[in-house]
Order: sequence, then structure tokens, then C-alpha cells
Amino acid sequence: YYGGTTWDEGAGVATDVSDNVYLAGITSSAGLASGGFQNALGGGGMDDAFLVKFNSAGARLWATYYGGNGSDYPSSVAVPPGGSDVYLGGYTDSPSGIASGGFDNSQNGDFDSFLVKFSPTGGRIWATYYGGPVAEEFGLVAADAAGNVFLAGDTYSTGLGSAGYDNTFT
Repeated sequence: YYGGTTWDEGAGVATDVSDNVYLAGITSSAGLASGGFQNALGGGGMDDAFLVKFNSAGARLWATYYGGNGSDYPSSVAVPPGGSDVYLGGYTDSPSGIASGGFDNSQNGDFDSFLVKFSPTGGRIWATYYGGPVAEEFGLVAADAAGNVFLAGDTYSTGLGSAGYDNTFT
């Protein structure tokens, strides 16, 4: 089990080359995080994402909350093949506490997708919002062996497509 005294729900799981296991989820429980980037709930009485790393024997190595003063919903977690950094994707209505050093450091609409890269020791390397003026949801993430990271989800905003197959919102 992994959770606390209130609501906790898993959202994704991934493994790395050393057989460590990463579990992502959403929670409103205090006391789930230690040794990671954010060791306290984000505030505002809302739900936060969490990411926890277990070794191959099931012992917790570190755990972090990820969220600001709104609701922060994780959608998936990914580790590149042969890699050790970990990516967490989701969506949020938190206007702060989410992005740093990424593509877009400002919230753009009701809900924006987010993507964050963590080190193998639980430190945040960078994070970004991705969205437009209306709402984005989900934030499914995948990573390949070449170091490319992919973020997918739903949007109600125009103008997000660029250099792809279909860049027109319909």
C-alpha cells in the first residue's frame, strides 16, 4: 500500500534500468513525502501529485509531492530506456509552484498540462506548463532512448500545434 489518512489514487508506474519502481499518483494526505523535491503538500487545501521511488526489493528511497496552491493531477510517469531520470506529466490549475526553467513558466488557462523532469535522487531538474488560454487535460508522457520526451493530452485551446502532421484546431 502507499497512501495516508485521506484520499490517495495511483496514476502511473514506471521502472528504470536498475529495476527501481516509480509510482505516481494524486493525494490530499500529509506525510507521504520525504527526501524529494517537495516534502509538504502544495497548499490551498487542494490535491497534489506525488511521485515515489522504490528499489527492486520494495523499500522506499524517496518521495515527493508536486503541486502548487490549486489541484494538480498526475497522468503518467516515464523513464527513458536505459535512463535514470524520470518524467512526470499531468495537468494543473495551480498558477505557481509548478514550472521552473522549462519551455513555459506561466500558467495560461483554466487547466494547463505540465511536464517535470526529476533526477534519480528526487531533485527537480526542470518543469514546464504546456497550454493555451482555455483548458488542457491529461499530460501523458513518454521518453525514448535518444532523450526525446513526448507529452500528449486533450486541449480546448488553439495555437498549440507547430511543425506537426495537423497544426489546425478543429
